[in-house]
Amino acid sequence: FFQKSRLNKRFIIMDNGLFEGVTHTTEDLLDKINLVHPDIFIVPDAWNDSTTTLVNAKSWMINYKQNLPEGVNLMAVCQGKDMGELMTTYQTLVDLGYTHIAINFSSEAYQHMFPGGDVLESQMNGRRAIIDKLAANGTLRKNFYHHLLGCSLPQEFKWYKTGYDFIKSVDTSNPILVGAEKVCYGTGGMTFKPKEKLAHYFEKDLSGQLEDITFNVNKFKSYVK
Repeated sequence: FFQKSRLNKRFIIMDNGLFEGVTHTTEDLLDKINLVHPDIFIVPDAWNDSTTTLVNAKSWMINYKQNLPEGVNLMAVCQGKDMGELMTTYQTLVDLGYTHIAINFSSEAYQHMFPGGDVLESQMNGRRAIIDKLAANGTLRKNFYHHLLGCSLPQEFKWYKTGYDFIKSVDTSNPILVGAEKVCYGTGGMTFKPKEKLAHYFEKDLSGQLEDITFNVNKFKSYVK
């Protein structure tokens, strides 16, 4: 599928498998990069672990970047346990030479920033807050490529309508997962998130949910346009 996508000149972001709980060797990742030639490869990161994430980011930038196929850009993810770590991680990634940076959807830091409330709302509001903080204090490089990695609640993306041109892309299966549960997005978005990941539905017949899925995908597109 991805080789055909490459031939059709589709834009491809290749993740490292952390969210799916898959651990790849560096050799395996390099093999897949050379096979698919993605536009962006997200280097291995670690949940809420700034140190490990930065060690990996430095290693890929120093040891592997120069040998990647032409046109493949390395992207690193901001990880950290609080806002200070997230901001320091961002700046360090810039110092390492990264021009493609992802902001994840479920950092532990977001719970500290918005404690006591609904977890999904804390995650949504926390990512918005760190993006605004990075932009307000001048740390965020507005000419860089920024990617929103994952989604807690889809209505978050309405927030980035004006003045957020530095956000270039988002990846999420949320519209599909919600539709697979035979639920359509409401006017204001959603208040829950399906527990299953996309792989859960790979062998299932979703033809009966296709209308709901299509509705959600189109609704999500309206949020990000």
